[in-house]
Amino acid sequence: MRPVQFGRLATNVVSGVLAIIFVFPFYVLVSAAFKTPQEMDQPPPTYFPHSFTLENFADLSTLGNGIWVHIGNSALLGLITVVGTISVSMLGGWGFARYRFPGQRLIFILMLSALMVPYQPLLTPLFLVLKWLHLQNSRFGLGLVYITFQLPFALFVMRNAFLDIPQEIEDAARVDGASGFTMLWAVFIPLVRPAIVTVGLFAFFSAWNEFLSPLVLLSDQSEFPLPVALRSAIVSGLTGVNWSLLQAGVLVTMLPCLILFFIFQRYYASGLVAGAVKG
Repeated sequence: MRPVQFGRLATNVVSGVLAIIFVFPFYVLVSAAFKTPQEMDQPPPTYFPHSFTLENFADLSTLGNGIWVHIGNSALLGLITVVGTISVSMLGGWGFARYRFPGQRLIFILMLSALMVPYQPLLTPLFLVLKWLHLQNSRFGLGLVYITFQLPFALFVMRNAFLDIPQEIEDAARVDGASGFTMLWAVFIPLVRPAIVTVGLFAFFSAWNEFLSPLVLLSDQSEFPLPVALRSAIVSGLTGVNWSLLQAGVLVTMLPCLILFFIFQRYYASGLVAGAVKG
């Protein structure tokens, strides 16, 4: 066997093994979602349901105020976070990339430094701020918190994407009479669509999967998003954790993220490397 063929074969084998390692936990999750609680608790563990059932998904309606209420809460939080993050980061990235003002670099560095601060210690001060603004126990207030945590990364991506656009395009637009928001909307936004999709996906995934922030900042069960509502699958007493119900809920939580990623993955990859040379 020639060295090139051997290297290709070795690469394929290693890639196949790594793919199996990464896919196997997902398979276990899907398999557990269709098992009965009795089979889940029975040792040794089985890797294929002996008694295939859909009752776990039907029982999700018993979680909190009902699975659809909490899915709606998560979807609303995701929408608020995506719209707010894209709107602010797009305008901010445009300003940092195409305009010059005193202290510009220092301000941008200070905004990026927020990435180094873990958000968990900030939850208590944020709780007090939301209470002062009368936004405590509010999905809108929680959405503002999500937007705040997403902005440093989003600004970084959008600024680099705008920097990647040649100056000649802006000059040509100005010659044609475009200026300000007209230039941003008609010329630049179509060119940075991959970066916008990347920022939107990151914002949605973060809002959809967040657990600790709504647990601390929300007190009304009807306002809980889906990850917090899944706590109901963990019960006290002798029964312990209903693993089948919990895995069914986790699978439902994963599906929107997987669907959105597969739809927008071609934009996602190019959006991450936008402005990689500049900036």
